[in-house]
Amino acid sequence: MRTQKGIFNKSLKIRFAIFVLVFSMVSFGSGQQTASKVEPPRTADESFHPEIENPAFPLGKGPVVLIDEAHNNFHTATGTYKPFATLLKRDGYVVKRAKTKITLDLLQSCRIYVIADAQPPFEKGDPPTFSQLEIDILNNWVRGGGSLFLITDHMPDPVAIKRLALSFGIQVNNGYVLNGYFSGGERPLVFKTSDGSLSDHPVIKGRSPSEKVQSIATFTGSAFKAGPDFQPIMVFGPERRSWIPKELQKFPPDTPSISVAGWYQGAVSEFGKGRISFFSEAAMFTAQVFNQGKVRFGMNHPLAKDNAQLLLNVMHWLSGLL
Repeated sequence: MRTQKGIFNKSLKIRFAIFVLVFSMVSFGSGQQTASKVEPPRTADESFHPEIENPAFPLGKGPVVLIDEAHNNFHTATGTYKPFATLLKRDGYVVKRAKTKITLDLLQSCRIYVIADAQPPFEKGDPPTFSQLEIDILNNWVRGGGSLFLITDHMPDPVAIKRLALSFGIQVNNGYVLNGYFSGGERPLVFKTSDGSLSDHPVIKGRSPSEKVQSIATFTGSAFKAGPDFQPIMVFGPERRSWIPKELQKFPPDTPSISVAGWYQGAVSEFGKGRISFFSEAAMFTAQVFNQGKVRFGMNHPLAKDNAQLLLNVMHWLSGLL
């Protein structure tokens, strides 16, 4: 059972998303779509089925993917990451839920392990989200040939994976990267190949010209730096800043901020015999609807037409197909 504080933290995140989405509805909204209820007011858009021209594997014959549900994850395979899981299944992957803490036996049952938006402990004094033993096991597994797909989001979630990320050479920032100053009307951030904010990497190029990604939309999130072995996928431009409020979701005029020009919101690296991909914005790989299906958020947003292809390309890279 979740604690009251845990419910409160999740409520804060939902209210923040609604603030941003109301503006998106005015600017980009379209007709109502079918949705299945996950938790008020969030719904997973089960009508989202983008075309997969060339599935990577026959249906149900691909590598096993475990999606973590044991670390206070905000997004899960049966919740707001259901479109994520469905897309992978349609590409041939075998998607399963990981409901227990990280052990070697758990990791040996999969090819790719996904951690989507783990959150900090709900109560002061609770143990860290990831124990040092779990971090060591995961490091050794990736070094030995496993693939990790690690995803976080804006404050306070980077705190949950700070030590885990650092063990792979990633320095997270516990803030909010906004498209301008917080006003409740931020448009999505858009990364493009045409301006260099999307890199020239196989994850962007795909397996064929039809899989090439031209632009990606993200929805707040955070920024990070990574070691020299990491190859950038999404790079922030000179105008981007990370806002670091003293209290969650509160942005008074004196809210401190730092420049994150040249920092990343997506990067990949080989790690020993394995591979790791890290993205610091989680909604970009969801497909959500609000306001009875009238507001779209994630891969189904009008500015996110290539987001689903990016997700598939990342999975193909983690699988060794790219």
